This record gives sequence, C-alpha cells and structure tokens, in this order.
Amino acid sequence: MEVITMNEIGFWKEDATGLPCFEYTGKLPYTAPVDKGRQIKLPDDPWFLLGNYRLTLFSHVSGRYELISGQRAWVRLNGGEQSNSAAISIDGKEYALAGPDSLAEAPHKCRRTHGCGTAEFLDDIDGVTISRNISVKPSSDPYNGTSAFLLTVTVRNERDSERRIAFNETVYPDFSEIRWHGKPVRYEYRFRKENHTGIIGIKAVSDDPLLFPDRDTMSVCDGFPPELFVRPLSDTANVTGNDRELSFTFEKTLGAGEEFTVRAIVGFAYDGVDAVCDALGTFKFSEEWKKVLPSFADEKDNELRRELIWHAYTLEAMATYSEYYGETKIPQGTIYDYHWGQHASARDNFQHALPLVYYNKLLAKSVLRYMLKRTTPYGEIRLIEYGNGYAANEEYFTSDQQLYFFLYLSEYLRVTKDYDILREMITPFPAKGMSEMPVYELVGKCFIFLRDTIGVGEHGLVRLLNSDWNDAVYYIVNAPYNRVFRNGESHMNSAMAISILQTLIPQLEAAKIPELMPLGESMKLYREKQLSAFLADMGERHFPRRMYFNGKPYGDDNMFLEPQGFTLQIAELNEERKRILYDEMRKRVYGGEKIGAREQQTPEFEDDGFDKGSRENGGFWYALNGPVIIGVSTFDKVEARSLLMKMTLKNLSEQYPKYWSSYWSAPDTLESSLIPGEGCVDQSDDFWKQPVYCAHPHAWILYCYYRLNE
Repeated sequence: MEVITMNEIGFWKEDATGLPCFEYTGKLPYTAPVDKGRQIKLPDDPWFLLGNYRLTLFSHVSGRYELISGQRAWVRLNGGEQSNSAAISIDGKEYALAGPDSLAEAPHKCRRTHGCGTAEFLDDIDGVTISRNISVKPSSDPYNGTSAFLLTVTVRNERDSERRIAFNETVYPDFSEIRWHGKPVRYEYRFRKENHTGIIGIKAVSDDPLLFPDRDTMSVCDGFPPELFVRPLSDTANVTGNDRELSFTFEKTLGAGEEFTVRAIVGFAYDGVDAVCDALGTFKFSEEWKKVLPSFADEKDNELRRELIWHAYTLEAMATYSEYYGETKIPQGTIYDYHWGQHASARDNFQHALPLVYYNKLLAKSVLRYMLKRTTPYGEIRLIEYGNGYAANEEYFTSDQQLYFFLYLSEYLRVTKDYDILREMITPFPAKGMSEMPVYELVGKCFIFLRDTIGVGEHGLVRLLNSDWNDAVYYIVNAPYNRVFRNGESHMNSAMAISILQTLIPQLEAAKIPELMPLGESMKLYREKQLSAFLADMGERHFPRRMYFNGKPYGDDNMFLEPQGFTLQIAELNEERKRILYDEMRKRVYGGEKIGAREQQTPEFEDDGFDKGSRENGGFWYALNGPVIIGVSTFDKVEARSLLMKMTLKNLSEQYPKYWSSYWSAPDTLESSLIPGEGCVDQSDDFWKQPVYCAHPHAWILYCYYRLNE
C-alpha cells in the first residue's frame, strides 16, 4: 500500500481495493498546540465518520463509537461519558481495547486505520494479535440503507503454545434527541432477548399529551425511538445484557498459530431487527463502496485523485434519509446537525448537492425533491428542520434561500439534462395533506417570492431582510431591527441573481414546457433590472460593495468577499474588469492567507462572540471561496485550478499540520491569518467541540473540480 504523507498525526494510504484510508499515528489523548499565546481547543479523541443514508456512525481513534440517526429527529443512541467498551482477556489477564487508558491510546501498541466505510484497530499483545474491525455497507440508492454495522473480531495466537482468550464488547444505551436537552421527556429502557439477538427497547415518556402525536405526524419533538440491538453471527459467541447495556462475548482456546474470527451486527432498528440484518447481504462492503464511489481515473495527480474519492465518500456517509419526506439529502453536519440537532440550513443543503449532478444523479434528484417538499406552496423555503419533519424559519427571515435553490436547479438541469423533473408532481410543505403541483409551478412560486416578497430596495438591489448568506449580520450589527429589516440591500444577493439566472433561464427554455415561457420572460426582465442596478451601483469602482445596512454602505473601501465570486461569473462583465477585480482581491483578501481568501479585508465588526479574523468577521469560508474559483475559471482556468489546490485538505494539512482537524475533514469556516488559531476551527463558544464533518469543504472542492474539468 502506497503511503502519501506522514507526520505526527498520521498518513494516508490505500486499502486492498485502492480506496483511501488514514492511519492515525498520533498520541491519545490528542493535545492541541499553543498558537500566538493562545491554547488551541480541539477534542482530545479524534473521530472519523462511517455511514450510509440510514446510519451516522462516529468512530473515534480510541475505539469508541457513537451511533446517531437523523432518519426522524437527530438522536444519539449511545452517547454520554461511556458509549461502548471493548476488552480482551489473555490467559486470565485483561486488556482494555477501547476508550481512555486502553491500548488504542498507544500508537506503538495499536494501529488505528479509518477508510471508506471501515475502521480497524489492530493490537499486538504478548504474542496475540487482535483485529477489531467496524464496517458499514453503503446505500445503493436514495431509498435504502442499513442502520447497523458489522463488527468483526479476529484473534491470532502467534506463540507456540495455546492461549486462553475471552472477548467482550459492550454498548451502553443513552438515548437523547440532540436538540431537546432539558425538554420534559424521559426515556425508559427494556432489555429482551429474541433467539440469538439482544435488544433494548427505548420508550419516550412525557407528561404533556400533545408533545408526541402519532408517528407519521409532523412534530418538533420525536417520541418514537428505534431499538438498539446486538446480534452475534456465530453460535460460539453470545449476547448478554440488561436495561442499560448490551454485550457481545466469546471465549476460545487457541492453539499455536491458530486464528479465530467471530462477527456480530450492532445497530438500531425502527421497523424490525431482522430487516436491518438481512439488508447487510454478504458483507462485501469494500467492493460495494468501490462501485458506489467515482474513481476519477482521468486525474493524473494521484494525491488529488485520492482526496477527491475521499470527498465523495464523505458526502455519501453524511447523506441522510428522511422518513417524513421520503427523500434523502446531505446535511450541513458539524455544529448544526450533530451538535445542535437541527437540519440547517436550506441554503447549505442546496450547496452540498452540487457535485452530485455529475456522478450520482439519483441522489441529486432526491435532494431536489426533498428541498421542494420543504418549500411552501407560495415559494417560501423554510430555513431549518428539526424533530419529525418540522420546518421553520426560527428567528430568521433570510433573503437568499430561493437564490441557492436556483443555483442548484440550474446546475442540475445543465449537467443532467433531466428536464422531465420539471413536469413531476410534488407535494409542497408541509407535504402531508397538501395538493400536488408540478415542479415548474413551484419554481415559479419561488421566483415570485424572490421578486415580490423579498423585493428590492431604493438602489434597486435585492433586499437583505434580516440576513443573506451572512446570517451573523443579525447579531453583529447593533441596529434598530424594525427600521433596517426592509431597508437593507445585499450586493451578494444581486450578484447571485444575475449570475445564476443567466444559466437557469436557458435551461428552463431548453425544457420546452409551454407553461414555463412566462416565467422565463419574467426572469429575463428581473435579471436585466438587477444587472442595470448592480452595474450602476458599482460604477467605475474596481469591486462591488457588500451591502446597504443601517443607513450606510458597507464595503466602500474595505473589501468583503461575499459578492466577489458571483460578480466574477457575470457574463456582461468583460475580461478586463474581471481581471481588475481579481487583482484587487489578491491585494485585499488573499494577503497572508494560505488556503484561500478571507471574508473581509479588515474585519470591522465589534462583537464579543465574533473575534476579528473569525467566522463572519473575517474568517475563511469554503462556501465563499468556491464561487470565486468558478468565477476565476471564466477567464483563467490555470489560476482557478491553483486556487482549488490551495483549498484542498492536502494543503490544509501541510499548512497546519499540528491540528488533527486539518487532515480528513474540516468545518465550514476556519480562522484566518489575522487571529491566533489560524487554520483551525472557530475557538469561541462551543464550535470547537465539533471541528470536522461539515459537508461544505467536501462538496465545494468536488464541485469546483468537476466544473474546471468540463
């Protein structure tokens, strides 16, 4: 197996099927460095993600794992201080294989490797080798997936005398709906054994009779947990348990040179354990992952090719099926989903699906249907979803959701040519009990919502309302909200409308649906007005402003990155002006940065929760740098590829090699060069507790790669 890079954290290599995997060679607990006098905060037990559309499984380097489901509400099944344990006894002496103070903490005693759908912990103890392998089967279409993993334990006696072996793996149920800590809900656990399977039933109990409606009804809180189970696959192994633990055990005397393998299925089931176990098939998971993932065979840079496969794998592992909507989408992950327990936000879900249009049309279509079902009959796209299918805007009334929908729809149609989807019948939000309408009609309703409900301000630009992409405006700027809500204007929104509609309009025309002709004409008129207003506002300036807000223009002299990438994509902006704009960007927002442009040239907001150089106050964002790469590609593809390579995980890990969060995933935003902790996740509040597995870096790197190679 070819090694790519190696340092104190670990190195990439390929498994037997040629898929990428990462061997963690660092110490546990991980200790973050001090940067510019600040102690960096990162979790001390790094984790990887194994999953399919019905399962989210965090596998920690220590051998611990967390079972999570987003099929209904986002829930943890075995969180808490002790999620699971594993131990082996050799000739009466016991060794811990997982968790604190276990052999997994010592790199010289345990090899810890995570790959596409698999994690392996290989221990060598006094002449006995133990392989503890966790494997997940991929989903083959948007409507299947197995909410369980295969645990394979192989023990080999390397000595010339027999050894007495006893193994134990225990899962500890600790169910919680992630969003509702402290809600008036309690959970009761009941152990039972059916044939050779140990099952813990979980019942949600509340004194409020309205908190849990029936299983199929939309609800902010979900009262229908799955069952946790362990099923040994051999008569030589056993399962034991009680209401608070499930244990998989076996005992064996191994002769000299003898090897013994035993397996168990560990998982959860909403509708019967047998169906979940049967769906695992023949356990040839690595071969199935090889078929599911794109190979990027034409890419000559082997390191980049390996990383692209990893990005595609991660999106597959993150994708989550919704029982309520009957479709699958890719969540934002990290803080929103895995820490706060909410599907947020709609704009993110559209972005995550962009690369799918090139290599997974079925999933791309399911994401589109999912988001259409989250859209009201009059074109409002609900921002956040939680519980069982409940979608709301919370305290936000954002102005850009329809624009991100149009971005995704335009790319879906442009690449797949699947114009028939526009004729499909869809049931808009709240999906159940609503009349169907054709997709093209709902597209029109979204445009009318953008044109009339969001509207334009006094400069003719798309209104900001309480926020566009940068929803921190709502918090950072101390402004009289009742006065600024209808007066703010967003240059980013206008640049998006102009650049996105220039692609969407011809795609709608290509569909040759008579009912779409009025919509196309209206979109053209709207785009012409936006283009005229935007160019007039820009005038002879070298770059557009950021916004009008609270009675003042932002971005006159201080460049904001938000509108620049989409401005570079405007067809009517000639190459000379694009190059001038990009030169200004190089001088203003790229200076000192190692992975891409920061959000602001000089952070100007004063807020205790937003350090200057962090997040929406001057941090690095994949979602802002991706559009820049697409924009630069319109006049210089070589430079665009150079920008893409700087944004890769390979470069991130080379620039910031001491953060474990630099290697196999990343959050949506990283600290810029203006702040201690440069290249790391935001260090304020509790964001650092979920530093990886945001879909943004994986989706934008993949999408930009495909766009540059058209």
